[in-house]
Amino acid sequence: MSELAANVPRFVVVAPLGRDGDLISGFLNGSGYPAACVGHVREAEGIDCAMLLGLIVTDEALLRGGIDALKRIVHSQPVWSDLPVILLTSTATEPGCAALASEARLEVRSLILLDRPIRKEMLLSAIQVAFNARQKQLQVRDAAVKQFQSDEALRKSEHLAVAGRLVATLAHEVNNPLEALGNLLFLVENSSTLEEAHSFGQLAVKEFQRISEIVNHTLKFHRAPAKPSFTDVAELAMSAVTLFRGKLRERHIRERITSERAFGYCNEGEIRQALVNLIGNAVDAMREGGILRIHVMPVSVGGVEYARLTVADTGAGIRKEIRPQLFRQFFTTKGSSGTGLGLWLTRDIVERNGGKLKFRSRTESPSGTVFVIYLPSTPPVEQPKSVQEGGQSATFQKVAAAM
Repeated sequence: MSELAANVPRFVVVAPLGRDGDLISGFLNGSGYPAACVGHVREAEGIDCAMLLGLIVTDEALLRGGIDALKRIVHSQPVWSDLPVILLTSTATEPGCAALASEARLEVRSLILLDRPIRKEMLLSAIQVAFNARQKQLQVRDAAVKQFQSDEALRKSEHLAVAGRLVATLAHEVNNPLEALGNLLFLVENSSTLEEAHSFGQLAVKEFQRISEIVNHTLKFHRAPAKPSFTDVAELAMSAVTLFRGKLRERHIRERITSERAFGYCNEGEIRQALVNLIGNAVDAMREGGILRIHVMPVSVGGVEYARLTVADTGAGIRKEIRPQLFRQFFTTKGSSGTGLGLWLTRDIVERNGGKLKFRSRTESPSGTVFVIYLPSTPPVEQPKSVQEGGQSATFQKVAAAM
């Protein structure tokens, strides 16, 4: 087992009888393929998957619990791994060997069968096939890890960009009622009657309430629970729209908000960010005024309950030639003012919360764009551990699945 502790990927030979294990591992090492020998399949269970190039197993090694250990190894592989197994069969007098070999054929996808006695050329050819297949799997894993790390860096950069936009929005939204407060306090000081001063004071109270509302809704981005929970999607939508009220008035954009009670099982903070991205895009699309429509309602799709959240604008619409690139990283129609990550991150957020994001657009009159978010109303069904391990994101899973 000291050989197995070395931090070098290697083949593991499992041959409990005679000198087969030593001879095979010695031959492989001499041929340039690192290998080590163990006496039972259980001894290979603790080896890091990335350090295991493949298993070379004699059929008698499947006896005495060997087949169960082999199953555990195969079933515990991460999604990127399709562990090569070379099974050396023989006309052994042990009656259980043939049955166990047949069982191994059903359990192992990348199984290579070699009859003993085996020629060195045949063994070396099989090893080369297994080695090349394993190297491709490791390359896919490395590419997936790099892609995941790159995506995480982009998510963080977009989170910072969103935080910056929120701060700018907060400053802009608070500035208007603050200016109104200054004017109202001046009018209170110069009022000729108590009644007149009282009326100005009441208006000042409303402006204070407006500032409080803006600040509270902004703070919800930071106070939202980090884990998914049942979220009132209608309340969430109203909270997001509140942040744009000042800009909507400035651009003469009218609101049309209709909502029914609908709950989604999601990360509230993430979905609020996705919604702010969509509303912000809708507002940017209506620089000369228009109508912003927000609609929330519960729906059933294919027997699954969702909260459906619609954001629609009456802007110029999205040209057909750029629609296929809409969710691509760094693609933007806003020039230097856009990061090109907003819609990419929005779709990523929705999908990571088990939902779906769809859109349609029209450039002919009446023009406009509609984005629809579907959020599941129930928690996801728990998946087996063997399905979950091996990747932390949808990106990782998709890349690994390419194998």
